[in-house]
Amino acid sequence: MRRLTALLLVMLVPALASAQGYRNQWEWSVAAIYQESEGDSALAGSSFELDSDLGLGFSFGYLFTEKFMIGADIEWLSPDYVATLVDDVGNTTVIDHESSQFNGRIKASYNFMSGPFTPYVEAGFGWTYMDSNVADGPPITGCWWHPWYGYICSGYYNTFHETSFSYGGALGLRYKLRGGTLIKLSYNTYNIDDGGNAPDPTLSAARLEFGWGF
Repeated sequence: MRRLTALLLVMLVPALASAQGYRNQWEWSVAAIYQESEGDSALAGSSFELDSDLGLGFSFGYLFTEKFMIGADIEWLSPDYVATLVDDVGNTTVIDHESSQFNGRIKASYNFMSGPFTPYVEAGFGWTYMDSNVADGPPITGCWWHPWYGYICSGYYNTFHETSFSYGGALGLRYKLRGGTLIKLSYNTYNIDDGGNAPDPTLSAARLEFGWGF
């Protein structure tokens, strides 16, 4: 976290120094995401393998100068996974299923060059929500009175899920066309702080973005 804070400060100081004479503006974009596979294991033999997946994202930000922007990302993915669970007596359970993943983060971006084409760097932090879509107990039934259909009962399941703090950054290329349309291609790496004893997993993904400035 200290390294991330230092990087944000390094990006902020020169950007603010060049703010004079620049017309601030908003940008937003739609992103196609390719997330790479990732694996994790524990000493007892349990393991977790997350497959690669395609996803969808949205980004928006505010350009304080031609080079410095603060913004946010939101992403949705549904990667398949295989979880191998080993209990204290050596019994093994294997779960092969599809997860639901949501990433939300705040980020700072710094463009290295002025003009329509530039490489850029990002640093950010946020939260990653992972839902196993596997029930963690028996169904729960709730009943209520509907104004048209009368007394209705419906059941649902709670699932194993977790929300973890995430932090990381990206390197990319940015090209802005006439009229405000922009194209961005970046490689993103974010560490997931799950609070356990095993090494924290790292989620890496390529993002292709099409956006607009206004």
